[in-house]
Amino acid sequence: MSSIEARLDKIESRIAVEELLNKYCHGFDGPDRELLRTLWAEDAVFDLGPAFGAPAQGIDGIMAKAEELWAAVPVMYHWMADAVIDVDGDTATAKTELDCFVVSREDGPTQVIGVYSDRFERVGGVWKFKHRAFDLQLWAPLKGWVATAGSKAEQTRI
Repeated sequence: MSSIEARLDKIESRIAVEELLNKYCHGFDGPDRELLRTLWAEDAVFDLGPAFGAPAQGIDGIMAKAEELWAAVPVMYHWMADAVIDVDGDTATAKTELDCFVVSREDGPTQVIGVYSDRFERVGGVWKFKHRAFDLQLWAPLKGWVATAGSKAEQTRI
C-alpha cells in the first residue's frame, strides 16, 4: 500500500470508528436492537463495570445484557465526546467520555458520567467493537427533575 493509500485508509478507518461509536448511542437510545446487534465482533466483550454486573461475551450475551439494561433503565440519551482514536491497520483503540441522561426504574431521572475504553477490529472490511469497557465515574439521580414538554416527556415519568 502506498503512503497515500495508507493515509487514506487511516482516515477512512477513523471515520468508520467514529460512526461505530455514534451507532452504539443510537442503538441503545432507540432502542434499536437490529442496529446494536451489528456493531460487535462475534467474540466481543462488553464490560460496563461492577455497577452493572458481569461482562457480557459474544453478540448474544451482549444483546441479553442490553435487554437487562433496557428493563432497568428504559430511557437513555447518550452523548459521547472527546474521542481519542488510534488506528493501526485492522485494529484500533479509542477512549471516549460519556455524558448520559437516563431514567432509571430505581432512581428516576439520573445523570451518568464515565469513560469508555474500546478496542476495535476490522472484520471483512467492516469495523466492529472487539472489547468495550466502561468506567462509571458519576451516577447522579436528579431528584425533582420533571420533563414538562416534548415528544418523549411522558416516557420520563416512570
